[in-house]
Amino acid sequence: MRLLVTRPQPDAARTATRLRALGHAPLVQPMLSPEYLPFDIPGVPAAIALTSRNGVRALAVLPSAARWTSVPVFAVGAATAAAAREAGFADVRSADGDGSALADLVSAVLDPAAGEILYPAAEEHRPDLERLLSARGFCLRVATAYRMAPAAELAPPVRSALAAGAVDGVLLYSPRTAAVFAGLVAQAGLNDALAAAAIYAISKAAADAAAWPDPARLRIAGQPTEEAILSLLGGDRA
Repeated sequence: MRLLVTRPQPDAARTATRLRALGHAPLVQPMLSPEYLPFDIPGVPAAIALTSRNGVRALAVLPSAARWTSVPVFAVGAATAAAAREAGFADVRSADGDGSALADLVSAVLDPAAGEILYPAAEEHRPDLERLLSARGFCLRVATAYRMAPAAELAPPVRSALAAGAVDGVLLYSPRTAAVFAGLVAQAGLNDALAAAAIYAISKAAADAAAWPDPARLRIAGQPTEEAILSLLGGDRA
């Protein structure tokens, strides 16, 4: 299938490689691009909570983080956990789920009295993790570590492919990505041209943000992982 990959780089390139290996033809345009912001905290955190690989990348440009490799890291999923290990963190656990699963993992392993948990977060992020951990007595320091800048318009190759009906499906990895994509499609006047394409969303929230007019062409992953999204493609292979 001809599939549009909308996630940020460098993850988009890795997804495109996986799609080619599965026999698909990917077209890439990130809807969001990370911009890392300077931040620092006093001392050493008792633990680090990560909800994305961009949180890991933000730590990589923080000078003091080089001394934190023994600090326990709690990651939302396997991909983020793998990135943390690659960055040199030795004690990494994966919740293999969403923010709620991450809060459950932290609560099961860490004593609230252990100290402050650092959460390097996006400038625009949902406060679910703060709310859940605060309710359980944890002290979470949220550091605004990066922002995700939206694309201003569809790239010419993407616009041309969509207009020609040459895209069979669109992969959406977050609600904000979905909202930006939907806005740019409308801005380009391509809603009708894209009506026959399928949407592959990582979650119901992402699917809702896409505001897709045809529910029959909407696919939602059973788990918030890339593997779950890619597993949806098998039944739709052209």
